[in-house]
Amino acid sequence: MNTHHDPTAQTSAAALLVARHLLRMRRRMAPPSSRRERLLRALYLPVIQVLQRREARALAQGAPEATVVPKQALRVRARDWPARPRFLVLKLDHLGDFVVGLPALAALRRAFPAAHITMVCASWNRLWAEQCGLFDAVVPFDFFAPTKADWQGVPPTHLALFQALELGAFDLAMDLRHDPDTRPLLAAVEAGVRVGFAAPAAQGGDSLDIALPDMEHVSVPMGTGRPLHAETRLALLVAAVTETFAPAPHPMLGMLPAERSPHAPGRPYLILAPGAGSPIRVWPVDRLAAAGRAMAARDGLDVVLIGGPGQVEDCARIATMLADLPVHDLSGKVPIGDLPSLIAGARLMIGYDTGTSHLAAAVGTPLVTVNGAIGNAEVWQTSGTRAIALATRIACANCYLSRPTECPFEVRCMDVITASHVQEACDAVLAAPAEAVPQEAG
Repeated sequence: MNTHHDPTAQTSAAALLVARHLLRMRRRMAPPSSRRERLLRALYLPVIQVLQRREARALAQGAPEATVVPKQALRVRARDWPARPRFLVLKLDHLGDFVVGLPALAALRRAFPAAHITMVCASWNRLWAEQCGLFDAVVPFDFFAPTKADWQGVPPTHLALFQALELGAFDLAMDLRHDPDTRPLLAAVEAGVRVGFAAPAAQGGDSLDIALPDMEHVSVPMGTGRPLHAETRLALLVAAVTETFAPAPHPMLGMLPAERSPHAPGRPYLILAPGAGSPIRVWPVDRLAAAGRAMAARDGLDVVLIGGPGQVEDCARIATMLADLPVHDLSGKVPIGDLPSLIAGARLMIGYDTGTSHLAAAVGTPLVTVNGAIGNAEVWQTSGTRAIALATRIACANCYLSRPTECPFEVRCMDVITASHVQEACDAVLAAPAEAVPQEAG
């Protein structure tokens, strides 16, 4: 990209230079883990929090609009895939690029042995693509010139020529080129999931469902590491697909004892977990109690309350609110080693963005979490296929504040979520099919 006449690019470049200079200065003045660094953190963290609050006010004056958005892990989309899902792979560059990409493509085939994989590659790579035995169909398409020396840029007709191939619809489409010039072709493919390296929105980057960051032009200028080898970064892109849609069994499943948890009641039960590592992530206990009451009364479930010493008071309040139901207050009473089996035995769990929720998703317990917008739900929502995170779309999202008093909007992103939202999400996760334990690909 030519930055000489682009004010935005020049500003970004200048900001990067300043950031790198400040980072070097900080490292010289306060080496990591030194007493001076700890003092510096104690001074600048409060300043950062003040700036975060100012930014929130600037982004959303008055009462910001907030919309509740149920989110599920991306791998839920694989439920709709047929027994033989259709994959498309774009590998449009040159001979060496194709050879470097073959190990990643072999890993894709091992992970999805039943998939029908169509490879679109340059005509000069067609024979190798057919001979390697990894693809069910090979379609030649010359996006680039045969050599880099002959390359004059992307002709305006290339997108129309690509669309004229009429490749059809796919369950998953992937572009194995690191540079963004071929991403517009991927964006033009009809696909349930699109995968590639990050690209500007104007080049189709906003169409990606799985996007790995630039691994060559970012790390070195920032002074934080070396660029990854081309073969490694392609392997990582394929690994992002396999870990999302064909993951190995979660290690937590191997930690479950054969016998029932000694803390579990004798009847079917749901779990309410009112704790979180940051107080701002805690939903009002009366709403948690109301959602728990609705589900327990309808489905004939006992209510189990869990939490550490910091949640004893809240659990006692919930137990009082639900005194007419069979309630088991186990707050502060369950050793951490016994939590997996207790949570795995539950018919349903309602919690927040915290460790026990990730544990529930890992062992397959139907789960609803009240996330709001403090953290980025795209990053931190639980990954199970029977889990829904109730996030909030709001202008001041992803503030990562810790306490309610730090929020200038009285934590509206959590307040907007109602017990009815939670009940609807509970119905959805309970109706979802149980997740099959993944098998090793043959």
